[in-house]
Amino acid sequence: MTVLDHGRSRRSGAFTPALALVGAILAGCTDDPVAETLHLEFFPPAAEDPEPADDDVVEPPDTSGYLKLEARVAIRRHKVPEGNALIERRLNDRTEALMNGYDVWHLRFDSLYEPLADGAEWERAGGELTSYRRWALVGHPDAELQEFFANTPIRPSLVVWDNERSLPDEQRPPPQTVSLEFVSDGGTQATAGESDTVERGLRGFAADAARYQRRVAALWRYMDENPGRRFECLRALFGAAHGDELPESRLAAPPRELAPSTAPPAPPEQPAAGQPVLRDLEIELIERIVDAGAPLLEIFEVPDDDAFTLQELSRRVFDPFPAVITAAPDGVVVEAVGFAESGDGWTIPTLDLWRAYRTLDGRFVSPDPLLFLLDTDGSDFGCDEQDDACKDRERVFSFLERGAFVARPGSSNLVRQVLEAELRPLDVYRLVWVRGGMDESVDDGEAPEGVRETAR
Repeated sequence: MTVLDHGRSRRSGAFTPALALVGAILAGCTDDPVAETLHLEFFPPAAEDPEPADDDVVEPPDTSGYLKLEARVAIRRHKVPEGNALIERRLNDRTEALMNGYDVWHLRFDSLYEPLADGAEWERAGGELTSYRRWALVGHPDAELQEFFANTPIRPSLVVWDNERSLPDEQRPPPQTVSLEFVSDGGTQATAGESDTVERGLRGFAADAARYQRRVAALWRYMDENPGRRFECLRALFGAAHGDELPESRLAAPPRELAPSTAPPAPPEQPAAGQPVLRDLEIELIERIVDAGAPLLEIFEVPDDDAFTLQELSRRVFDPFPAVITAAPDGVVVEAVGFAESGDGWTIPTLDLWRAYRTLDGRFVSPDPLLFLLDTDGSDFGCDEQDDACKDRERVFSFLERGAFVARPGSSNLVRQVLEAELRPLDVYRLVWVRGGMDESVDDGEAPEGVRETAR
């Protein structure tokens, strides 16, 4: 197995810019400079809504209930690199639009017809806007949703119908089935230039991912052949990703000397107390993984000549929704297509480059150490806060519990095909629930034991 990278000069010690980048991102986060969410909370029709008499000629009351729309915009200026005037201008322009009433979210909320209640609030830190929130409570949710999403690639609909009762009850309204749907019209939120940038970035990202997988697979195969070295290799890998220096590998060829050296050979470098004892080949394998993982994380960095990260641009190109959508139904969910249950409702997962990359875990190479480190960043693994040795040990044990090690790296073309498939939106996103007592509805027989869920 060839593990030397002859095209790259070696360092005295194995601390590289790649280590610094990985460590910095793990120490921070993978959040976007601007994060936008939209929360849709549904309510049943009020019990005191008047019923028209038989001889009334007025419109019958709307029985689809009420809807509260709440949009949040978070501005994370700590994600702005120094010296990038483009993203500074972007965040300043967005702040001005939010505070002066002409942001796109203001236009959407202003399109709502006579909200029953509404409001807005914002937060500042150090004189800078950090978050903005606007909300409105409306009736006729189907019509209002269509107006709200009018200038997006999404066409929403809300259909409500009454169910039959198993027993008559004049005191309460009959149970209702509610179906919320979002249909994508195939459009995009990105400009032509942004689409070209993402197309080039996707090709490069797929090649980087394939290279990273090959290098992880090389270490996985080495550990399979040397199971007694698994713990030390993983401990060193995770330490290196967090910025710990590795000892210098003696597999790297030293520069050729014009005259033989008369100095005695230097003794092998001894690891610091508590650090793993590594073989030269293991150092090479670990270095190569960290070097290959760093470019994957660059999608969260803002380039000097752009105002958006590649991660943000990928969402603008592929995701038809203007924000992360979460629906909070007022009943028991019986069907979910494209929605995933979350802490505060049912969320439509975003379509972006990093989420697509996550689907590679288990498909070609698994477990993925980079995903593991990001998922567990900040965890103490049940150890005391200051007990780093315990954390290092328990981190390895936690990783080993993720399942069997698989080493089947895919080609860059195959990886790209998988990414592109995961970035395609569904034709229809649907959430169906029953409000008002499922046990009384006989339309679908007995109440289902679980949700019929279709996810990507």
